[in-house]
Amino acid sequence: MKNIFKLFFLTISILTIFSCKEDDSFAISQDQLLRAHKWQLKEIRIAVNNVTTVDKLVDCERQSTLDFTDIERFYSVAYKTVDNNCVQTQTDGTYVYNAANKKRELQLKMADDTVKTYYMNQLDPYYLILQDTIKVETDEAGQTTTTLQLNVYQPVK
Repeated sequence: MKNIFKLFFLTISILTIFSCKEDDSFAISQDQLLRAHKWQLKEIRIAVNNVTTVDKLVDCERQSTLDFTDIERFYSVAYKTVDNNCVQTQTDGTYVYNAANKKRELQLKMADDTVKTYYMNQLDPYYLILQDTIKVETDEAGQTTTTLQLNVYQPVK
């Protein structure tokens, strides 16, 4: 009886040790993660020389979405408030995600051939943050001021 208990305890111990790997999940590429969701705009962050302000947006603007579920095309629905009315603008086009050299660029080419390039600041199952450089200015003293806009998206639930 004592041997049976020892054998049982040893078996459970071995199974516990070998079943506790650091990462049991399957790896997913950044491109697959981008296409896994339709993304909804949650906030816009403006960063000026590492000082960030957050615009939580009004309900109208928070309806804006980006959809990359098609392997080659994107679909954008942007909302903004104009004269107290919520106005919708739809855009579509092609996109290229470039992760070479840890650059993580997302290039959007609209149907009218306008090209917009973003740096992908963050991409995980919970957030997509696209960084856009709004302006870089140098004053008379040679001080450079960089203004960035970070569009924060979350998956549509």
